Amino acid sequence: MKLSKALLLSMSLFGLSLGSVWSAQASESATGKLDPLKTQQVIEARLGVKVDSVAETPLPGIYEIATSQGMFYVSPDGQYLLQGSLFDLVNRTNLTEQSMAKLRIKQLASFEEDMIVFKAKDEKHVVTVFTDTSCGYCRKLHHELYTYQEKNPQTKKLETLPGYTDLGITVRYLAFPRGGVDSPAYGQMQSVWCSEDKAAAIGEAKNGKAISPVSCKNNVLQQYQLGEAFGVRGTPAMVLEDGSMLPGYRPPAALLEFLEGS
Repeated sequence: MKLSKALLLSMSLFGLSLGSVWSAQASESATGKLDPLKTQQVIEARLGVKVDSVAETPLPGIYEIATSQGMFYVSPDGQYLLQGSLFDLVNRTNLTEQSMAKLRIKQLASFEEDMIVFKAKDEKHVVTVFTDTSCGYCRKLHHELYTYQEKNPQTKKLETLPGYTDLGITVRYLAFPRGGVDSPAYGQMQSVWCSEDKAAAIGEAKNGKAISPVSCKNNVLQQYQLGEAFGVRGTPAMVLEDGSMLPGYRPPAALLEFLEGS
């Protein structure tokens, strides 16, 4: 998980303050436990992130903090803030990823109205895809939403293949301009999300066509920040129904096989 520049700056500015506030709190508790509400208030005030929950971990005295910037761990006295994955080696489980999956499901719910959805007629699965209109594999994925033709590498002949929606996979798009807010894709994706027909606009953009610049109040920036918090590093990046992440492109049949087997 990548820390945003704003969060890094906040941590450098307020790290000592966090320690002083929490050390006073910790001294009041012989058990070394934190007051979740106080912890939430301190994190939000000092680091400028929204805290969804504070929970204990299997490690005594280490607390898990689910935030709008992802998952972190904090010591009882507030002096140490940890970033990274916590593993249970006995059960071979990534505990951080388990918690992140739950957090992704919860946070995605507030973006459902902003998604560009290509719904399967006989829906079996739903995947949320962080996409970029300038990304080659994102364009390939979009081309394969419905029945498409592709050359068989062995026979060299064109074959007609079922697309994602044909196989019962609903695809929901969220914006993730890989180059950041200063990239041309960021402006283009704002125009897409401001278009009256968003599905048509994103199709044109992914076909390499110029779309008319449109301005409106939109949350493309927030979608991008959500992807960063989820750990998206490239596009396409899929969030599955259980909250797990599947990076990269997969052909329709291969994705269905993966979903059916997971």
